[in-house]
Amino acid sequence: MSAAGAVASLLLADSRFPAGTYAHSLGLEQAVAEGLGPDDVAPFMSARLRLVAGPDAGLTVAARRAAAAGAHGEPALAELDIEHAARCPSPVLRDVARRLGSHLLRSAATAWPSATIDRYRADSATTPRPVALGVVGAVAGLSDLEVAMVALYDDAATVACAALKLLGLDPALTARWLAELAPAIGALAGEVADDPRPVSRQPPPAAVAIELAAGRHALRTERLFVS
Repeated sequence: MSAAGAVASLLLADSRFPAGTYAHSLGLEQAVAEGLGPDDVAPFMSARLRLVAGPDAGLTVAARRAAAAGAHGEPALAELDIEHAARCPSPVLRDVARRLGSHLLRSAATAWPSATIDRYRADSATTPRPVALGVVGAVAGLSDLEVAMVALYDDAATVACAALKLLGLDPALTARWLAELAPAIGALAGEVADDPRPVSRQPPPAAVAIELAAGRHALRTERLFVS
């Protein structure tokens, strides 16, 4: 990892980077409402890593490669937007992904001024976060491995931060959960970065319970998080 790549990775993975994820629990709020307790959060994070974040990171890596190709990669990026929609049956989660993609591109356009980001901001209403992160990663100079690690860590950290608000946990405890996930994040990032298959032939997300719960969460009148 280059020094520049390390700093860009830290910036993108920092919860203070204004990309909108602070307003999301990635399904944890509804799970807590339906009985998930403090002892279940770490397993929830681990399950998301395997079943949701890993497949989404495959989209991010593919988007980074396409964006790095410049104008030649634009058709591939458009296909990845369609691929994400096909892999995400829940209209609620598709909308969430697009809103987060828009937030990320907006902030990245200031942090890394780039014609590439400006071009995709014009279509940000349809650019889901996994694809947007790949575009930003290409502009920031991240490698496939680096952008996969950011994608995976961000998913786990977003859930951990939400758990603090929802369950009143000790921040040191959620930090420990992230530390314990570090080997799994590193190993999975390597697998995603080295996967030679096109995204259309990679396993899609497989968390049906989270998809169904998203619809119930969207109907709640009292909630802390958007998702």
